[in-house]
Amino acid sequence: MKPQTIAKTLLGFVLFVSSLPASANAADLSQLVADTAKWESGQSQEPLRKFEQLARDSAGRKQQRAKLEAALVKLLASTSTSEARRFACQQLAVIGSDASVPALAKLLQDNETVGLACLTFGNRPSARADQALRAALPAARGQDRLQIISTLGNRRDAKAVTALARLARDADAAVAEAATRALGMIASKSACDVMTALCKEASPPFNNTLADASLRCAEALAKAGNCKAATAICEELLAPSQSAHVRRGAFVMALASDKDGGQQRILQTLRGSDAALKPAAIAAVSSLRSQSASDVFARELSTLPPEEQVWLIDSLAARGDAPARAVIIASLESSDAGVRRAAAATLGRIGNSAAVRPLAKAIAAVKDADEARALESALGSLPGGGDTDKAIIAEVKSAQGKTRAHLIASLISRRSPQVVATLLEEAEDADPTVVKAAYRVLAKAGAGNPLPLLLAKFAALKKADLRSEVEVYVEQAVVASDDATRRSAAVREALANARDADSRCALIRLLPACGDAQALAALNAAASDADARQRDAAVRALAEWPDISAWNELIAIWQKPDIDTHGPLALRGLVRLAGDANARPDAKLVECYRQLLNGVRGDDELKLVLGALGGAAHPDVLKLALPLLEKPGVRAESEVAVRKIAEAIKDKNPEAAKQALERLNQK
Repeated sequence: MKPQTIAKTLLGFVLFVSSLPASANAADLSQLVADTAKWESGQSQEPLRKFEQLARDSAGRKQQRAKLEAALVKLLASTSTSEARRFACQQLAVIGSDASVPALAKLLQDNETVGLACLTFGNRPSARADQALRAALPAARGQDRLQIISTLGNRRDAKAVTALARLARDADAAVAEAATRALGMIASKSACDVMTALCKEASPPFNNTLADASLRCAEALAKAGNCKAATAICEELLAPSQSAHVRRGAFVMALASDKDGGQQRILQTLRGSDAALKPAAIAAVSSLRSQSASDVFARELSTLPPEEQVWLIDSLAARGDAPARAVIIASLESSDAGVRRAAAATLGRIGNSAAVRPLAKAIAAVKDADEARALESALGSLPGGGDTDKAIIAEVKSAQGKTRAHLIASLISRRSPQVVATLLEEAEDADPTVVKAAYRVLAKAGAGNPLPLLLAKFAALKKADLRSEVEVYVEQAVVASDDATRRSAAVREALANARDADSRCALIRLLPACGDAQALAALNAAASDADARQRDAAVRALAEWPDISAWNELIAIWQKPDIDTHGPLALRGLVRLAGDANARPDAKLVECYRQLLNGVRGDDELKLVLGALGGAAHPDVLKLALPLLEKPGVRAESEVAVRKIAEAIKDKNPEAAKQALERLNQK
């Protein structure tokens, strides 16, 4: 097709589409108005949905929207149901223009619809709407008058100030209060003048509504640049007779109007006894513009009560400059525990390497365990990267005993290579307290890379009791290694290099944490070792193996003709593995239970097996359990197992379950 032909075709299509009606025609719209005018709750909402669709379709189409607005205005007639008029007002609140104001103004004259009209006017800019509201105000009474007053305030109608000023002095307290609130919302110059006069006339001097409205006026004056007038209002609102929230709001606003940003006012407040204003004053310290503010208020810190010191520490921390950090560091030596903890927590956010020594000194002096942990946490979270790491490491090297252990504990969230190297060194310390702290941190921080070195140091430990205490941390480090193959290789390598029997036993106990085939093979080999202690450690580790892959090894140990302590260990391991596999019963699990039942020696072992077998919801396991009902020594345990299995399988295997339950009932 030629380009000219394509262009003509497209033009024709566009003209065709543009000629399509985008909204209902006049007849349809009239019918829609008639249908909607009769609508009541509970009826089909189809007419309402059609109106809503027309409103969406009319977006950007002035003529269509004007027609739709006219239709909605018709729904405001008194012949429409109240639900229809409410719907029309909701729509006009969105799409209405000045064209609908006369109809809405009539609603202001009816106490049943005045609320709808006020809601529709909302705060959409419209001089005609403002005029309609002002015109309706004199005749309105009661709740209607209150709604109109509130709407004028929400609309910030400056031309309503004169009328509202009269109403603010009305004998009706509700009207006076509403008018006062509206004047505060308008907050024009004339409204502010009225508020000033009202404050002088009021008796008592201020009520809460008047104070709140005055505060709004002060804010408006300050924004307009009339700081003097704003400050004058704030000074009045700072009177002790005012509520605390008003006084604090006035205080904050007065600070903004002060030439020095409020610094002198804050100082005077801190040195005074006004408990209501002190929190606001201390909070404002954080935003003072003066570069010397931190120095000024740092000198005030020690003069305040502990609670206020905590608040000021937080404000100074927000400033985050050197003078603020310095005084917060000094607060670590406060006699009050709350102040010390606040200082420590703050330094954890804004400190640097300069805070390391003071924190370390505080750790050395602390006696409370909770406070020690708070100091550890602060030290561990100190900003500063490598420089901070070096400073902490230096403190570790110079400390002893519990202090050294606390400092090591603070490294748990710091994982740089130099930190890990230090921890590995500390794992060889002569002090068991230090060694345990190092292992505990290594178990949590950077366990992947130093694992081979950690295992080698663990194997080299000479004290059996110390090795036993840190073994749990080494196991955590093994588990924390994301690479299963690597962690298994590391443990097996350490085992191959270990010569001391006690060390080998400890490493054997770590193999279940590896959980792969190579670790299982190493464990199976250790179970045949010439050393009795290593054999025992291996069997116990096999009994703790995490999955059923160790089944054959445990069966072989259990089925040995000479019964020793390893037989019961192996059986307990087998029963645990079978019980873990009950969640997914299959033919392999059935065979496992068959092996157990065929190999049991005596009723005690059989009871152990039945305890797990009852959790296997499989019809073939039920078949294995049924003959055991005839064994007097385990009859009770067998009945429990059979009933559990039958109940579990009755939906999928109803016949087998029914027969089993009937057999139980015959007993």
